[in-house]
Amino acid sequence: MTDDVELRRKFISIITKESKSNTYKFALARFLLDHSHKRDSSYIVSFRDIAKKFLKYYWHQECKYRIRQNYDPKKIPSVVQVIRQVFEEEMVDGYIPAYFEDMPREKIKNAEEEIKKSVFGSGKKSQVVPRFQRLKGQQPPDRNLHIRGTGDFYDYDIQRGQLEIKPEALSFFNNNYNVLMKAVLLEWSRFLEKINTLPRIIEKVESEEVKRRRLAEYEKIFCDQSDCFYCNRRLDDLQTHVDHFIPWSYIFEDEAWNLVLACERCNLRKSDSLAPQNFRNDLIDRNRDYQNEIPELGKSLLRLDAENNWEPVIKHHYNNCKEYGFTVRNLP
Repeated sequence: MTDDVELRRKFISIITKESKSNTYKFALARFLLDHSHKRDSSYIVSFRDIAKKFLKYYWHQECKYRIRQNYDPKKIPSVVQVIRQVFEEEMVDGYIPAYFEDMPREKIKNAEEEIKKSVFGSGKKSQVVPRFQRLKGQQPPDRNLHIRGTGDFYDYDIQRGQLEIKPEALSFFNNNYNVLMKAVLLEWSRFLEKINTLPRIIEKVESEEVKRRRLAEYEKIFCDQSDCFYCNRRLDDLQTHVDHFIPWSYIFEDEAWNLVLACERCNLRKSDSLAPQNFRNDLIDRNRDYQNEIPELGKSLLRLDAENNWEPVIKHHYNNCKEYGFTVRNLP
């Protein structure tokens, strides 16, 4: 039996020091914590259950935020390949406007099954479960189907498609859930920050569910702007929408500097896309003209850049968003 001090040392070593070509180890660490923190959690865990959580962890990162998961763009992790293939029909320009809960149940089950096969299957496909517990210098585990592997945190059986969390490890994960989960999410985000230039990565990794708040308050903040930002039609007789100029799924925050009033037609047409560059220039002009007149806007711009040199930051976000594959939609 391994005590808590030794388990903590080894777990932290796995997520901070051991080599990683993609983010599977972080995802498995997160699963072990989530599973152990459930009421009446069992020691026996099927690979199917792990695949279900992998799908939820990665679906939002891929379909909402377009976060790259490994260094080599030619070696896309299997879980990402499955998500792209199964949900291809729901994608619009590489993005899914709907929520995970709205996806067809048949496709969710199909994706879970394919992830189980491609990430936790036999032979070379079964790598993360055997490798997770192996510390630097240890012999590689035998991944033959008839071999039952063991480690400090769990035993695993590839042929039966399951792992068995050791009682002391289950207790350790549950009792130290909060601090260990923070460490996992932080290290996962640090890994992603090395290969992504997206903003607010840690918040995106944390969010297993996408939650957006209502933006009605910004209609009042920009109440003097009575025309649609994109088509210039009067908003008096139209349904007014508050639009994230740079898509929310990229910027992942509700800041006044990036919000404009739009008519329903333009907002729905633009959706989670970028507007052409001339509108970016209009946004910069709007922010410059009103930063002293609208207190909330001025504060928002200072949060963007404390030295009030925010124009290059907006241009960077716009260009970087485009590089990540967000489509430029012609408007109006």
